Amino acid sequence: MFLRIFLLLCFACVLLLTGCGERPLVHDPNKPSDYGRLTLTRQVNNPELAQLVGPIVDNGNSPLALEEKLAADQDPASNGVVELMKIYPGPIADQLIDSTNAWLPNRDFQFPPLTLEKVRAYVVRHHDKIDRGRAALRMPQWKYFWQPTAGYLAEVHFVECTRAACRLEILAAAIALSDQDLDAASEHIAFALEYASRLGQVNHVYARRTAAELRQETFPAVAALGQQPNVTREQLVTIAKTLASHVAAWPNDADAWIADRACGLHQYELIRDGQFLSTLPREEFEELKATNGIDATVRAVTRNLNQDEVVYLQQMNAIIDACRRPFYQRTELLAKLDAQLAALEGTNDYPVVAAQWLLVDVAQQQRIAARDKALSLAWNLAFDQAVSREPAAEIPTNPLTGAPYQIRLEPERVTVAAVDGGGEDEILLLPRFNAGQSR
Repeated sequence: MFLRIFLLLCFACVLLLTGCGERPLVHDPNKPSDYGRLTLTRQVNNPELAQLVGPIVDNGNSPLALEEKLAADQDPASNGVVELMKIYPGPIADQLIDSTNAWLPNRDFQFPPLTLEKVRAYVVRHHDKIDRGRAALRMPQWKYFWQPTAGYLAEVHFVECTRAACRLEILAAAIALSDQDLDAASEHIAFALEYASRLGQVNHVYARRTAAELRQETFPAVAALGQQPNVTREQLVTIAKTLASHVAAWPNDADAWIADRACGLHQYELIRDGQFLSTLPREEFEELKATNGIDATVRAVTRNLNQDEVVYLQQMNAIIDACRRPFYQRTELLAKLDAQLAALEGTNDYPVVAAQWLLVDVAQQQRIAARDKALSLAWNLAFDQAVSREPAAEIPTNPLTGAPYQIRLEPERVTVAAVDGGGEDEILLLPRFNAGQSR
């Protein structure tokens, strides 16, 4: 009898430890995808952390779940992104970007004669890439893929491939403008904007920031085309239709930050697996090494890791929730979150990982995205007034500043101003045409 009771008690203990038959969360270091499942964090006995992580997993926003969504319905044979990466294999994209950094960005889109000839030779040498890139854009599928289960270590070379393709279109537009081939110039500009828009749809903060930079490089070409005395309405319409479709399909800010949160959670998994030093940028590792700060930093991170992750998730959840509102309505919250981190500095509760690595420059990144949207909306508004001739029924609100756009309509031109509101205002000028007017 005693033996039977003892065996029953042992069996009951096993059931309790395994969740009554559920598979226990056991980390296998040979399966990196376990980081994507947040296996180590979910095994931590911390109710506050569990309450924050649970909904992320349940709502399909863990690194692994996000990756499965990205991988769904991928068809490499018909995917233009796959073809684009074949056009710029290995370091080719990086080399092209390095080569064009001397010419772009170009704020006034003016090139001295010698520079223009260098640009012309460069464009001619790479013209086959322009043609192949356009063919890739026309393929049935265009789906970027990256691995959230690799966190911040994920390969995102497609960003540089897209930047390279976009820059070639921008530089080709410069040559077309110099040759007064304005039909070709408008097409090159439209394709450049198309690359930027497609990259901007990716749920990745770096990809979206790069898309903003590409639009910032393309819009001076738009302005230069609009200043040509013989530009036609049809040439402006080519760009207007493209930009209008991009504005209508503008991506949700929250998607990028949900994915960024997944990368942050992946970072905590690496740290829990004893790989904190491997997560540091090389320059920061060398700095800690030079100041003999490695051991102290590792101890500080390890001692407070649970609370560190709690603070991180609380802030990221607030940031993601704030993305439902335009940027100008988020600024107070973003400042408050920064102040909360600053108030913890010097205390035992200071979240080293969150404050020094994962939550750095969030407000600045969001401002870049907001300014990109504000500028795109401003140009879309200018084009609408330029090619339709009808006054806007309602002046839209600038999502960066919260103020209405300033529009000035004259018989021959339209002006949109005060895009930034912070000392970097853009003045957008386009000629005005009647609906049936070509010139």
